[in-house]
Amino acid sequence: MGAVLVHIDLDGDRPHPSSLAALAAGRAVASSWGATLYAALVIHDPTDRGTADSTGQISHGHVPGVETVRAALARGGADKVVVAITDAPVSSLWASVGGAWQGVLDHLRPRLVLFGADAPSASEVGPRTGARIGARLLVRARAVGLDHVELRDRDGGYVRANDGGAAVVLVGATKPTHIGDDDIDLVVLAMPGGADNRIEIAGSVPAEVSHGSGTIVAIDDASAGDAQIMGAATRLASLLGASVIRSSATPLAPELCVAIGSLSIDLAGAASLIRIGHPGGKHVDGSIPGLPGPALLELVKTLEDV
Repeated sequence: MGAVLVHIDLDGDRPHPSSLAALAAGRAVASSWGATLYAALVIHDPTDRGTADSTGQISHGHVPGVETVRAALARGGADKVVVAITDAPVSSLWASVGGAWQGVLDHLRPRLVLFGADAPSASEVGPRTGARIGARLLVRARAVGLDHVELRDRDGGYVRANDGGAAVVLVGATKPTHIGDDDIDLVVLAMPGGADNRIEIAGSVPAEVSHGSGTIVAIDDASAGDAQIMGAATRLASLLGASVIRSSATPLAPELCVAIGSLSIDLAGAASLIRIGHPGGKHVDGSIPGLPGPALLELVKTLEDV
């Protein structure tokens, strides 16, 4: 009987709750099938690099920071914990963790792979795992009683231990269990290669932004060349406790941006955008259409009278 493998996403330094639900389902399935239950996760370590001629270097050494995770997975019922070390930043995308995760699949050759349905990696890494191991089914698990999990395929049929082919399971709400022993084997795979360097992972490094808080008043060149409009923009900035800017080479991330005229702005984060002298549009929280001068002067006068 092939192994039962549970993919573990982390929530900080602990297993994601949905992954623990998948582990509980995996424990019930592995016990009924007489299979070994593995819990596997990918951890980023930029100093640890595998060799190009191996899929994974097996080590039973200590991995800093993994003891808390291992204890939680052991209590959740895992027989063994596998940690794939990668020099690539870890995310929920296959382009980031696919190489390391493929090493886990090659090492274990699992019969069944489970993902927490609400875990970050489920939507992308789950289906790609199915494609990589030739899974004939994408099934869901449902708890039946306290110690039994029912597996059904997309057509409603049961999945049993003697069925041919591999399967990938997305596990919904299953109550985590605390039945294991904290002292279980830890297998560490140092994976070569890291991420696919042909793909840039957006958000893998902090974006360079300016004006990371507060309020800004942004004005286009045409409006800034009008002394009356520029004076009104300065008065508005004073009322709002804001800075006046005309352009920026980096994305802006204020809490509020008031844009005067047709200035093109690259806003990052959850910044609110108000446009003056512009009809508004997508991602605009409010606008005062018309010519910039009269619209801006009316707004400033209203605020000064409050």
